[in-house]
Amino acid sequence: MSELRADTITGSDGTSPVTLTKQSAAKAWINFNGTGTITARGSLNLSTLVDNGQGDYTVNFTNAFGAADYTVSGTASGNADAIRGYTGFMAADANNAPTASALRTKFGLGSTGSANGQLYDGVYNTILNHGDLA
Repeated sequence: MSELRADTITGSDGTSPVTLTKQSAAKAWINFNGTGTITARGSLNLSTLVDNGQGDYTVNFTNAFGAADYTVSGTASGNADAIRGYTGFMAADANNAPTASALRTKFGLGSTGSANGQLYDGVYNTILNHGDLA
């Protein structure tokens, strides 16, 4: 059996990093503050992040997926109001189907009494996408 050990893998041009296109690694992700002026803390394969309103965001990918059937997961926690220290939900927008180049998502509260299903601007939002790039 062979073993490959490396600290860095470089593209065939000798300078660029290797791009994962067919492996199971995440092809896009973002960690962002959704309050006030939205700010990405870190991201991969993200061209723009759009604030569509309270708890409603669109991520546009730098490199499109091969199809709109990629997987999506995400989390939302904490907000700028009095409710803090919980984890809410993240869901694809039912009225705006994902496309290969963009995803609209909504963040909000799960089951907390009168706030059930309420959208909110979370302090810590994450979105993670797996699938094959075009």
